[in-house]
Amino acid sequence: MSAKDILIDNVEMKNGSFLHYLHNKSEFNNNAFKKLYAAIRVLADEEVDISRTAQNINYVYGQILKCLLFHFDKNDEFKISNLPENYSKLVSYLDNSVEYYFKTRI
Repeated sequence: MSAKDILIDNVEMKNGSFLHYLHNKSEFNNNAFKKLYAAIRVLADEEVDISRTAQNINYVYGQILKCLLFHFDKNDEFKISNLPENYSKLVSYLDNSVEYYFKTRI
């Protein structure tokens, strides 16, 4: 599966994508996270539609952050199962990947 396909699957929250697990199943799937993280890094080095890809990365990144905020909101029932103890380190990896994309492509 190409990096672009992985990103689109997350935008569409297709079964097996990180956002599918996180948003629809309230589950942190480490393998799907790693695929998304790696896909964003690859997209930074590929010649693709920058505008659409940037919009998709921004959307996926925002959804992940919202899910994490809802998880830690005491007034919200949304809870993420399997959230690794080192989730902040993983979010930092994602931050770096997104930042790398935008610095490289835009």
